[in-house]
Formats: sequence, structure tokens, C-alpha cells
Amino acid sequence: MQTLTDLTSLDAGASRPLIVFAHANGYPPESYRMLLAPLAKKFRVLTVEHRPFWSEGRAPRTLDWQVYADDLLATLKREVDEPVFLVGHSMGATIGMLAALRAPSVFRGLVALDPVLLPLKYWMVGQVMRVFGKDLPMIRSALRRPHSFKSYQAAHDFYRSKRPFRKISDEVLADYVRAGHAEMEDGSVDLRWSGAWEACVYRSAPMMYRRLRRLKLPALAVVGRDSAVFGAESLNIWHQMGGSKGVHEVDGGHLIPLENPEICAELRDRFHSTSVQITLEPRVRRPIDEIFVCGQ
Repeated sequence: MQTLTDLTSLDAGASRPLIVFAHANGYPPESYRMLLAPLAKKFRVLTVEHRPFWSEGRAPRTLDWQVYADDLLATLKREVDEPVFLVGHSMGATIGMLAALRAPSVFRGLVALDPVLLPLKYWMVGQVMRVFGKDLPMIRSALRRPHSFKSYQAAHDFYRSKRPFRKISDEVLADYVRAGHAEMEDGSVDLRWSGAWEACVYRSAPMMYRRLRRLKLPALAVVGRDSAVFGAESLNIWHQMGGSKGVHEVDGGHLIPLENPEICAELRDRFHSTSVQITLEPRVRRPIDEIFVCGQ
């Protein structure tokens, strides 16, 4: 069962504005320590782990992202007695949107860090591939990723050589390696979020086109200037949102919370006691020209 983890010290008091953080595909909350620790100095920060981290069953081939959103809603309704600000990265941001569409009163605002808003053509390609039982290259890559390493250091060395982690500092990468792997009795470490679950998430990415028109929450998208996930067509989808919204571009790619955790300063400036105040104008962005693969 999903539960909340409170990152705020016990003596900080419970009167602070409440943030709930939802992580990306395969990146547990502890991976974002450099992002969340500064926020916890001003806000009460709670994190959740998505279903692949706590489910005892094997990964299905596909699973509607609404299931993750319903997990989040059930947890918030069970453990929190006030509306929250949702901060989410990638999959986590989109899950937050799906949750807010179903139960808007649970949320006070949304900060989406490079959210997954697939252009209709990419979503349709994925659907056609599913019908014929085929997988996109990013899914095949997820299924091929190694699941065990001799040590944390061996895992660190492996990821350090991979393209998606090129702009991530050694300190942040160490956080991911420690959070994303479990140590075995012999000192080896195993991946906690399997490649099968990663592939399941990719296959099941939702079509958000036109759905955001019903979302009336104050919202801010913080997107990577070099993101291969959030492009011009994603921006068009974001602008369909019914509530007050803004877009801010920062240096980095799809992993901006890990590449550029200083965006905490941007988030702090936009969170207030009752609402998210947004004054930024949207930027025109170039089209998506590739699909980001977390497990390469």
C-alpha cells in the first residue's frame, strides 16, 4: 500500500504549506534530495512512491496511469486532511494532473517539472505498436537494462557512462544509485524498479490532449531547454488548461530536477500560503525530435 513519507523535521510544526512530491518513472523520491531538501526548510514536504516500488505482483504489460493517480488520491484522502500543492516530475507531474482532474478539491496548485504530455501523433504510434504487439526502441532498451551490480560503486560507474546522466553531478547520481537499488547480503545491489515496470509505464502513457481543459487549478510548468519530452506540441496541450498557468524554461533536459536542482528557488518564489502566483509568459519551443530513454 502506498504511504506518505514526511521529509520535514518534527520540530518544524505542521502549519507550513503542504507539498506532495510525485517522482518520475524509476526515480524514487530520495533521488531528488538536492531538490527537496531546500523546499523542506520552508514547506512541509511529503513524498510518495508509485506502485512499482511496493506492489508484490509482477509488472503487467500495460497499466493505465489513472491507476497511479487513484493510488495517490487514496493516499492523500487517507493521510492528509487539507488540500496540497502537488510537485511532480515527468510521469509524476502527469499523474498529478490526472488526480486533479478526478478530485480537484484535494489540490491547491500544481508544479509540473517537464511533464509527459505526448503529442497526439506519438500517442497514436504507441497505440498502433501495442495492437501489433511491438515495442518502441525506448521500451526495448528498458527491458535490456541491467538489474544487478556487484556494488553501489559499480552501479554508479555504469550510469555515469550513460547519456541521460551526463549532466547530473556525482552527488545527485549517488543519491539515485542508493535510492534506486537495494543491497543484497553479498554486497551486490539490485534494481528496485524493474525494467519490466519501466517498460509498462512507457507503453501506457496517456493521451492528455483536450483533457486539460477541465483542469482549473493554478499551475506552473518548469521545462528543460533541451528536453526531448516537452516540446512545442506539448506546450500547446499545456495551454489548453482551464486555470491560471505559466511556463518557465531552465537549463537542462528532461531530468531537470536532477540536472538543475536550483529550480527549488523558482518553486519557492511561486508558492504562497493560499495559491500559486504565476506571472511568467510561455516560451515558444522547438518540436520534439527524439524520445528520452531513462534506462539507456
